[in-house]
Amino acid sequence: MNMNVDKCPDCGSSKIGKGKLEGYATLRPLGKIFTTGSAIIVDVCTECGTIIKMRAEKPEKFTTN
Repeated sequence: MNMNVDKCPDCGSSKIGKGKLEGYATLRPLGKIFTTGSAIIVDVCTECGTIIKMRAEKPEKFTTN
């Protein structure tokens, strides 16, 4: 499912930027202590600062085996 963000749900602006949380903000799989995780990609409204959507940059890190 591809959900492109084109409008802020709070202020209605179409000025949407992208950012990346990484380092200490890395998302790691539950129960996998020694596994590296993934940076988090964020869509943010550049007008009001609302974080609209977050997703893992490497979703394959969260598969269960």
